[in-house]
Amino acid sequence: MNGGRQAAFPPWLEGHLGPLIRLISSGHTPPGLLVTGPKGVGKGVLVRAFLQRMACTEAAEGLFGCGRCNGCRSFRGGTHPEILQVTPEAPGKEIVVDSIRSVIEFLSLSHGGPARMVFIEPAEAMNVNAANALLKTLEEPPGGAMLLLAAAQPARLPATVRSRCRLLRVPVPERAALRNWLIPFEQDELSADEALAACLDRPLEARALLDDEAAQAAWRSDRTALETLLRSESPFPVIQRFLECDLASLLPRLQRLLVSAQHYLVQGETDAFARLFGTDLLGPFAAGLGMRETALLYQDSLQWQRELQAPLNPNLRCEDIVLRFWRRVGPS
Repeated sequence: MNGGRQAAFPPWLEGHLGPLIRLISSGHTPPGLLVTGPKGVGKGVLVRAFLQRMACTEAAEGLFGCGRCNGCRSFRGGTHPEILQVTPEAPGKEIVVDSIRSVIEFLSLSHGGPARMVFIEPAEAMNVNAANALLKTLEEPPGGAMLLLAAAQPARLPATVRSRCRLLRVPVPERAALRNWLIPFEQDELSADEALAACLDRPLEARALLDDEAAQAAWRSDRTALETLLRSESPFPVIQRFLECDLASLLPRLQRLLVSAQHYLVQGETDAFARLFGTDLLGPFAAGLGMRETALLYQDSLQWQRELQAPLNPNLRCEDIVLRFWRRVGPS
């Protein structure tokens, strides 16, 4: 990054970054900042840009760190002495109380430098004990320290944690603005519109999809599996296609397909995700299900997503999900 305009930085985040830098520079540092917004909108990108700007020793003006100084390099390397970033040990895992004890120890260490900062992402991954352990620090941060939390599901945080933080909401921009941002990165076989729909309107994931051949292959597998589901009169071809997919990405897309079916039943038209498959496939599928079964299937799919954390043979899991789905979808 540099102190001027950062070409790769999402433009919709700049309006949040400037006021945040000015707030801290004015000396009115809140003990906690809770950044909320949908998954993939750029909450983490925003906070990390802010942290690098705070770590930078050269950028006297502008929104971004210079990217060259010792402060910027140590931040990018995860070794900056005044900044700690806390994440789960693995995606989908909890942030446990031991991680928060490390935060408390980090903030309590005596030092002569600037106030320390801690970034917790995703904050809703903290379990109850971890969140409770954080409360005391939020109430009385040592040495003017600042805690930054990013959460796509802030309601999962205890109200006591939320109430002690200043709130910063990052909404999803208009689709046209996202499309314009993504168009320069389009591929011959993957348009900005398809990438955005495939990633459930999550702009940063769409941007990554346009750059990542492995992610594109995974999307093609997911799309084929969903097309097979829409076409098939038997669960067995669907099971075969599901076995070729990562359920962690397929299930949210299945949920979006069900939302698209509901939209079609209510509005009589297809949304952006449904247009990837066409009315000739989605229409009969939605009509055959009806609103009640579509809603019930959506609730089922949320449960299947939660069950991904449980140990189970992947083949058995795919079979179980498809057969449970088919009890509602398949012909009686």
